[in-house]
Amino acid sequence: MLATAPTKPTAEEASEPLPEAPPLEDPTDDADQRWYDKAHNLLSASAQDSALWFDDFFGPSEEADQASSHFRLRLQQRMFERESNEFKVRVSASYYLPNTEKRLKLLVESDPDSELTELRDGQSEEGDGGARAALRWIPLDFRRWDLSFDIGVQLDSGLDPFARTRARYFYSFDERTVMKFSQEFKAEVQDGWSETSRLTLERIFSRSGYRLHGRAKYGEQTEGLEWSTTFVRAQRLDTRSALATFVSASGQTKDEEEQSEIYRLGANYRRNFLRSWLFYEIEPQLTWPRKYDYVTNLELRLTLEVQFGNWDRGRDRINQI
Repeated sequence: MLATAPTKPTAEEASEPLPEAPPLEDPTDDADQRWYDKAHNLLSASAQDSALWFDDFFGPSEEADQASSHFRLRLQQRMFERESNEFKVRVSASYYLPNTEKRLKLLVESDPDSELTELRDGQSEEGDGGARAALRWIPLDFRRWDLSFDIGVQLDSGLDPFARTRARYFYSFDERTVMKFSQEFKAEVQDGWSETSRLTLERIFSRSGYRLHGRAKYGEQTEGLEWSTTFVRAQRLDTRSALATFVSASGQTKDEEEQSEIYRLGANYRRNFLRSWLFYEIEPQLTWPRKYDYVTNLELRLTLEVQFGNWDRGRDRINQI
């Protein structure tokens, strides 16, 4: 839920190195590969081929700056104390097309923690779900702010077209603390117009980080002002695992019938296992929904994540907020 970027460690942190977890080595020989290794290799190769195919529309590229793509598949089982259990499949994909001079991106997603929704704020899973695909144009991209335009379709609602524009602003108070603000306007054929504001404050250390995030949305289909706020503390436990704890609140100002207001307290344990491209998450939560008169409820989310594609993480290819 919160990325912990490397920074200069304090004296205390430097004296306590991060615990090492056993390294994960993906098998390269056919004899050592299982069926899921071969399936992963096939899907990654297909993703890379599709990125190269899209990039060919804009002319040849240099060998050292080849087109690439990254896919993420998340299978999530959600269990509730007073409601029916849910199983969700979420997909996100980003294409890097160097021949567009980093001004154009092709995005596909049904995962809130992706490019199209910028940030998993704890409540976006309930409010901004649904598969969508978009082509993003970034005419302005400066050090502290950028401007982008999206044209796309909602894939799960009869190919509902939409257009969106978004401006983002970044400000660093010091080497560890950053503020991020974004403002977007969206127009859809079925749901009409909406505008969304997001404000994030982050304090990052070498092994841990803190995030305070607020989101407000207003539009033709919202019940008044739709709002959420989340505070997260994330800690790297070792080189392959992390633990995030969070508190959040969300709701709408005019929803007397639905009564969507809810408060949450939870933790998310994330670990890389078996292969470098496999992850699992365990996320227990205590919730206090208004529709149940704020009686304590239990919720558990179990997630399996699989990553595909050929993605060079050493390059700053995507401006993620």
